[in-house]
Amino acid sequence: MKSLYKIIENSIFGKTPTSELLEEAFQIKKNIFGNKITYSPKVFIPLTTMCRDKCSYCTFVKSPSEGGTYLTEDEVRAIVSAGSEAGCFEALFTLGDKPENRWDNAKTQLNEFGFSSTHEYLTHCMSLVNKDFQLFPHANPGLMSSDEIVDFKRVSPSGGIMIESFSQNLFSKGMPHFATVTKSPELRIATLENAKENKYPMTTGLLLGLTNSKEELIEDIAQLIKLIENNIAIQEIILQNFRAKLNTRMKFNAEITNDLFLRIIATTRIFAPKHISLQVPPNLSPDINKYLKSGINDLGGISPLTIDWVNPDHLWPNLDNLKNSVETSGQILIKRLPVYPDFIKKDWINEEILEKINNIIDTDGYPINNE
Repeated sequence: MKSLYKIIENSIFGKTPTSELLEEAFQIKKNIFGNKITYSPKVFIPLTTMCRDKCSYCTFVKSPSEGGTYLTEDEVRAIVSAGSEAGCFEALFTLGDKPENRWDNAKTQLNEFGFSSTHEYLTHCMSLVNKDFQLFPHANPGLMSSDEIVDFKRVSPSGGIMIESFSQNLFSKGMPHFATVTKSPELRIATLENAKENKYPMTTGLLLGLTNSKEELIEDIAQLIKLIENNIAIQEIILQNFRAKLNTRMKFNAEITNDLFLRIIATTRIFAPKHISLQVPPNLSPDINKYLKSGINDLGGISPLTIDWVNPDHLWPNLDNLKNSVETSGQILIKRLPVYPDFIKKDWINEEILEKINNIIDTDGYPINNE
């Protein structure tokens, strides 16, 4: 019996035409998810741009001297209120990982707000969103302990942490994760295990293009599939293509080619557990039309109000144009919540949040107001 590594290698780099791979992946997607392509209407809340890491490809993070700071509670409320008026369902909190462990300025600002940690402040902000607005919080705070996930489950229906890559080579001097504290795949897998233990739905995925090694790319896909097979808390995987950004050390790095990216997506759909939702961010691909029949069933969060703070050079697609593209592909574009329908159950969702969710969804688990 072939190893998973060999199977993935033959699929991505073998002789099967890309068109045949895409057709197989698309048929699997249709069998599981029908003709739906989902997205989450959201507002993007950059709770803090400070971080204890400094990855080579990141423009989101700023040191205190560069203007790194926390949003105030009033600023959070203003963003969420505007999102509520615009019909959003998700309040996406994006932030650096525990910056108070590196920056005294972060500790000082948290103390001025009346909090001892970023975790405590984030939990508070998610709680106020949950209580005062119709949106649902979803956060990507980095590494999370079991106790922290228990806190997050109390105030939000789901969370996320990207693996990015399983490669240890990325921690070598001159590589993207050199001298980072939190990007260890083992630590990130441990966070996902904590979510599994506490039945907290999680999104994870890969940042494709951090390594140009064929072997490491194959290993990334194989390890991701094994991870999904062994962790029932993973509701969705994101396959995100690296985009080179100005003002970073990786500004001249090559980006993954369109054909290779399509083959990776199709291969993941074909060999990953069939229930898993597969997302490709629509603002990072030059022509999203090429990906609508590649095996994906989701386009992630799209905001009518806020920019993509992690990829600010890449604008969200126009929703009317996107809807037309999806319909041209023979599918329909519908809204979803940050938590997927299969996880809308009392074991997985806090009772108060579950009641809030059940008040706005149909029998399939999607928002009733889906225009």
